[in-house]
Amino acid sequence: MPEIWITEAERLGDGSIGGSMDTPSAPPRVVWHTTESGAGNTAFNAVGSYLIRAASEPHILYDPTTDRLAQYGPLNQSARALANDGSTRTNRTGRVCIQIEVLARAGKPFTSYWKPGPNFRALMRAIRSWGVPDTWPAGSCAPGASRPRTTWATRGGHYGHCHIPGNDHWDPGNIDRSAILKAAGGSGTAPQGGSSGGSSVARYQVTIGGLKYGYGAEGAHVTAVGKALVAQGCSAYSDGPGPKWTDADTKSYQKWQRKLGYSGTDADGVPGESSLKRLLGTLPGASKPAAPKPPAKPTVDLSNVVAAARRDPGLRQGGTTHAADVRIVEAALKAEGLLSSTYAGDGSFGSTTVAAYRKWQQRCGYTGSAADGIPGEASLEKLGAERGFKVKA
Repeated sequence: MPEIWITEAERLGDGSIGGSMDTPSAPPRVVWHTTESGAGNTAFNAVGSYLIRAASEPHILYDPTTDRLAQYGPLNQSARALANDGSTRTNRTGRVCIQIEVLARAGKPFTSYWKPGPNFRALMRAIRSWGVPDTWPAGSCAPGASRPRTTWATRGGHYGHCHIPGNDHWDPGNIDRSAILKAAGGSGTAPQGGSSGGSSVARYQVTIGGLKYGYGAEGAHVTAVGKALVAQGCSAYSDGPGPKWTDADTKSYQKWQRKLGYSGTDADGVPGESSLKRLLGTLPGASKPAAPKPPAKPTVDLSNVVAAARRDPGLRQGGTTHAADVRIVEAALKAEGLLSSTYAGDGSFGSTTVAAYRKWQQRCGYTGSAADGIPGEASLEKLGAERGFKVKA
């Protein structure tokens, strides 16, 4: 039975961080992140709270030095730790997309010093309960790792943040991937898409060239694959092939994958782009063009806007200190309904902008001296998350 909540994990937040998955028929996967922070209980508590304030919660927060484990939300819903890849919501890809933030830095791989214990094994037990295979489909997490869209869309297993299309982070760094699996104990041999009636045959679908393949897929292209498998001597059919993909198609395709030298979860009987092209000589259907990359988010330098908020009110009307950074913040405050268009865009963090920012801080829950109109890192990052800019601290 898949685990939605890990009994050994602490609870962080209110338990609601995302929503339903966009592609629940796609195989399950895990994404490993690092927090780019130190470890230990003080860091755990600080980072745990920060991720809530920033609305960037993963499912799991894990300390590799103490084996401390906490969970923000149910594993069968999405998290918030990934950027979208154009129109593709990467947080919602797969049967599950379990995201883990490890208290560590990518520049010093945590597997070189970690102390995994019973809580880590509980985490891996929950991961495996969803049928996530013990594989790393995109390979190494070393700097320069590729971000293959087709692999991400069609293959279950473990990924680093560095592998995810549409994202630009390189965490978790060059970790020892085999150590992750070894520390879990046992084996993760569950089929990627789950099973039915005790069957070990993979039952999930992939989309290649706009056409679906795998259990339940239908169409002339399914018949074409079956006929090609028979021609290659890879038949497990007692009757067929036909236009609807059945377990017999999966078993036949598995024979083809093994003939090509694939093994383990790479030979689960569900087509991949490479093996399908080798079988048919071409890929049927028209592949959709890659979604254009979203425009880069502007960056606001926290130190610049703090300096402007302290200096500009004392200048003559409209005087500026760091106009470029301030204009981005002004536009966000205007979009939040806190700053009139008369002042938005002049680049001056004057008294009116300070008052508007104070209202934003109060909206975020700050009171007293914490709502003084001078931007702080947490409130500015929350404004950026709402209005599309990044913060350089």
